[in-house]
Amino acid sequence: MYKTIEDVIREKGFYVTRPKGTSMFPMLKDKRNEICVRRADEIKKFDVVLYRRESGELVLHRVLDISDDGYVCCGDNQWVLEYGVKREQIIGKLDSWYKGDKEHTVRDASYLRYVKFWCKSLGRRHFILWFCHNYWRLRNKFKKK
Repeated sequence: MYKTIEDVIREKGFYVTRPKGTSMFPMLKDKRNEICVRRADEIKKFDVVLYRRESGELVLHRVLDISDDGYVCCGDNQWVLEYGVKREQIIGKLDSWYKGDKEHTVRDASYLRYVKFWCKSLGRRHFILWFCHNYWRLRNKFKKK
């Protein structure tokens, strides 16, 4: 019998997977990083939460604000905010992830610096992402030659 992610987190307290998609780039790369999502007893601003949209789609995004209507979330590779994410939609929050063989946690000093920079840059994020994507595209193009 297959269990849902909610069941696994409720039973074991955590869930390990490889996320699919680019919304949390540059922190997480599509299907390349292994992440550990833990039970979310408390959710704070800048936590990365796993939640289920009303459509049933699973989403891993960062909490940028907390309002009376719920949480305001956005992926690191996005600049359009998603309003009204309810507490009952949240399955868990990111605790750690692997890039290659190296484990990173949400308590690492380098991660906390990244969060501070990335969240303060929301207004300029469109330009920053445009620059980064073009840089990586050109770098990969010349690397292949």
